Amino acid sequence: MAIYHLSMKPIARSGGRSAVASAAYRAAERLTNERDGLTHDFSNRTGVGHAEIVLPARSSAYWAMKRSALWNAAERAEKRSDARIAREFEVALPHELTPDQRLVLTRAFALHLANRYGAAVDFAIHRPGEGSDIRNCHAHLMMTTRQVTEAGLGDKTLLERENRWLLANHLPPSQLQLKDLRQAWEHLANTHLERAGLDIR
Repeated sequence: MAIYHLSMKPIARSGGRSAVASAAYRAAERLTNERDGLTHDFSNRTGVGHAEIVLPARSSAYWAMKRSALWNAAERAEKRSDARIAREFEVALPHELTPDQRLVLTRAFALHLANRYGAAVDFAIHRPGEGSDIRNCHAHLMMTTRQVTEAGLGDKTLLERENRWLLANHLPPSQLQLKDLRQAWEHLANTHLERAGLDIR
């Protein structure tokens, strides 16, 4: 039986975090935050099976395919000291799938997020750590809080809007959006398990 775990949390300066540092850690890369000059080097980190940036379909924002450019742009776009600079989704990947199948599933969910919100999504698949449960395959998906355009980052995504504004514009509040995303993840996972010929009942 697959476990349809999906959690969402903000990456915000109020918690002392930076999008550049978070992306470097999740993708096992060395990135420099141009805002404060700090370099975050996680290039020796093990356990990262794959890392990739996904853009909305038909997007021409090719600049955002470079991790350093993307997350430094996210840092520059926010001026407040307590700004939310990224959204992170963590999903448990079905251990019944092969590594390649888990990659296809994660990429499909990243594209779903990118298309729904017009954002860039940077995902990393993490393998189970040494001595941990071998079924603990999971992925981190970092999404920009602003829409990605050819010229840079634009307006806030609908997930970042205040509920009052969303309701006034006849749009679902953030709680309902998260519920929809959990259902979308469950549907995608079921579809990929069925495609692999696995019993999901």
